[in-house]
Amino acid sequence: MELNNYIMKKSNRFRIFTSLLMGFLIAGFSSCKDDESQKNEHDPNKPIVLTDFYPKEGGIATKMVFSGENFGTDVSKINVYFNDTKAAVVRSTGEKMYVITPRKPGEDCTITVSVGDNKVAFDEHFTYHIQTTVTTLCGMKGTPGAQVGNLAETQFPKVTYLAIDTDHNIFVCCRELDSYYDNNKVMLVNELEDKSQILIPNTGAPLNQPCIADDGQTVYIPSDAGMEYWVLSSENMWIPRKSSLRKDPSSDDFDIKFKHSFAMCKYDGFMYTRAKDGTLLRFDPSTGYTMAVSTQTKLMAESDSYIVFSPIKGEEHILYLAYTNSHCIYTYNLKTGEHKLYAGMTNRSGYADGPCEYAMFNEPRQMIVSADNELYLADTNNHVIRKISQDGIVSTVIGLAGQSGFMDGTPEEALFDKPFGVALDTDGTIYIGDSENQCVRRLAIE
Repeated sequence: MELNNYIMKKSNRFRIFTSLLMGFLIAGFSSCKDDESQKNEHDPNKPIVLTDFYPKEGGIATKMVFSGENFGTDVSKINVYFNDTKAAVVRSTGEKMYVITPRKPGEDCTITVSVGDNKVAFDEHFTYHIQTTVTTLCGMKGTPGAQVGNLAETQFPKVTYLAIDTDHNIFVCCRELDSYYDNNKVMLVNELEDKSQILIPNTGAPLNQPCIADDGQTVYIPSDAGMEYWVLSSENMWIPRKSSLRKDPSSDDFDIKFKHSFAMCKYDGFMYTRAKDGTLLRFDPSTGYTMAVSTQTKLMAESDSYIVFSPIKGEEHILYLAYTNSHCIYTYNLKTGEHKLYAGMTNRSGYADGPCEYAMFNEPRQMIVSADNELYLADTNNHVIRKISQDGIVSTVIGLAGQSGFMDGTPEEALFDKPFGVALDTDGTIYIGDSENQCVRRLAIE
């Protein structure tokens, strides 16, 4: 109860505070003149002064502001530790510093700041709460459409599928509220930089589950219909490029009417998709040339599907497929061609946790696999986020099954309204595309 009260009291107030302060810091950085910037550089002949930090307590990835003197402005030279665990330093003006708390540094934390040989610790300690909790990153239900700015200002139409690159950019596929073909968008959100922007203002047909290429900097997004897809890369300043899958001359014939997801395979270096007619396809991301993998055997024809490969060494050839309309999850072995039921009951919707063979889902969609081989998925019509453990046990991570709504908080409190998308950041944070709530939620699991 104490933790629940802490979350409810702090989350909304601190979100507003940090959004306003980050706006101030970013504006300050953009307006600094050279002489002012030089004045705020770290002076190794003077001590670092620590005066205060806020908030005084929090959990994983809590946004914090440090006040003091002689921090300098070069964050690459500033080291912040919570006990022995290093934290991310996002911005510094020399007198204010924006920091993100690390994962599990210990409950009673001494905060240490060092620049070069100068090192000092706060007298006051930070209280770390171990918690599983959902907060809202940005967006709000009932807003008319897309709006960009800082995270407090950001609005979406209907949020669907997500991807995250190595620079913590979150790519958000959005569908127009009242139209299939008009004003569907791709937006970019960066939590550390407290900003959002529109990358593609009108994609035509809606876009589905995106995929980050092996370089960690290029995003491939399938269009709902036909052979088309979009490519975005940091190298090209996120300028969108529309492309099309092309049949490889040596491939069996195939026809794509609908496709719902892309997945990168480290086993063979190809990107994969599955047409709604059940044909599994692979293509070369650099050329678009496409081969049909399964033409003789259709994989669950006429169901939408969302796919992801295992990242575990030795299992990179295992593809997981969430069959939305069939309410189940299968695996496909690229080496053997074996396609078998993994979790749920084929063509039976419902809700049940437990061993995979007894579990039930209701329109599962986007999935991710963590580094410790646990699969997380958006169970859309159950309004929850589910997990499948390494030993084949399905559990509900957060949300109340069958109860739609909007509420941040703990697993016993949090509510979603038809979540579509999930994406995993390198620090273990899971982001959720909460479609009917028109927002991106963040799930911290410890």
